[in-house]
Amino acid sequence: MASKYTVIKTDIKRRLTMGEWVEGHRLPTSREFSQYYNSSVNTVEKAIKELEQEGWLIRDGRRGTFMDKRKATHAGRTHLVAAFVMGIENPLWSAALRGAEDALYKQGYHLLISSDDRNYEKLEILVRGAVDRKVEGVILSPIMSPGYEEINNRLISLLQDNGIKIVFLDRIVSNTEIPYVTSDNMEGAYNLTKLLLDQGHRRILFIRNTNVSTMNERLFGFKQAIMDYGIEYSDEFDVLISTESEDFSNDFEAYCNLFEQKMRQKSFTAIFTANDLIAEAAIRSFEKLNYRIPEDVSLVTYDAENLNRKVYRNITGVSQPFYEMGHCAAKKLLSMMEGDDDHHHFGQVCKSTIYLGESVIPVSN
Repeated sequence: MASKYTVIKTDIKRRLTMGEWVEGHRLPTSREFSQYYNSSVNTVEKAIKELEQEGWLIRDGRRGTFMDKRKATHAGRTHLVAAFVMGIENPLWSAALRGAEDALYKQGYHLLISSDDRNYEKLEILVRGAVDRKVEGVILSPIMSPGYEEINNRLISLLQDNGIKIVFLDRIVSNTEIPYVTSDNMEGAYNLTKLLLDQGHRRILFIRNTNVSTMNERLFGFKQAIMDYGIEYSDEFDVLISTESEDFSNDFEAYCNLFEQKMRQKSFTAIFTANDLIAEAAIRSFEKLNYRIPEDVSLVTYDAENLNRKVYRNITGVSQPFYEMGHCAAKKLLSMMEGDDDHHHFGQVCKSTIYLGESVIPVSN
């Protein structure tokens, strides 16, 4: 829970930015503030002093406390930020939103959260609603389904035409100059593949269902690790079991059937699934095929800890720093909205970690 003085400081800053006190208008005294906030004068003084140090207020011993004219130009702003992600109920996205909210709250901004469910029509309605509410910034995990370019460009233009700053979260839309925050997909996939190679695996399949930027980056890291190990790379290692949309939860059983058919046609000792939903399908399919993990096939995946929470397994894989990613995206957006953005930092990559479970064993001779 935030301390009393932090709550007071945040609320005074909000009232300043909303135009309650304009340049030249004296603010209430510390005693008046203490009565308003039901707090001690000392607590109010601490909040006032920090706001003065941050350039929000000017104190005159005889005249009182005033809004700094350098901040007065920001008065009347909404201090609203919208975030659109695939699913609020997903623990990964929830962590990212918590990170964003923590960064924004400290600066007096409010976060509006919406789930687009990877539906372009819903996303467009949400974006237009955000424009109507005069949000100042948007954190967006862009949809990458077929035909996404035209729709994404239209939504980006709508936001930019209304002066709204944008930061992409998790994935990147090519041919745009929108700043982004993502994880080190190539390095994470490289290290995860190397873990399999170090255990003697040579027939490894990389399973994906789309060509979104994150999966392509992971595929690149997978390829690079194999080649660096002195193994000739084959396109047969890359298994694309495509789906109409990135999230195939509604067609999960059909995907499992396709996965099972594909595995019957392949020779392998290990599987690298590009995300946790594909890994869940792999586990279901291997059960039908009577393949034991890890005795018959080793399995690694991205977002292993999220998978393990769902299926009560102990699968090895990459854990992405979603809280940090959300926090960094909000910090980037804050810099853009406040006009002090460093254009040299167009994109930011957060470092992931490998969770060591019990789904990988050495290849038996």
